[in-house]
Amino acid sequence: MAYTEGGSSGVLMDDPEGVLHHRLSYDRLRDLALAPSDSLTFIRDVLEEHRP
Repeated sequence: MAYTEGGSSGVLMDDPEGVLHHRLSYDRLRDLALAPSDSLTFIRDVLEEHRP
């Protein structure tokens, strides 16, 4: 099973190929994500760069 949602709707799917597609997409995004502490540092750095 996989669940996706957008601005005004959500979809629960049980098609094995669709579920696999979404699982692989999620896995790729997770692998590219920063660690939580690195994310916090990144966000703080961006805020500092854009403060007037």
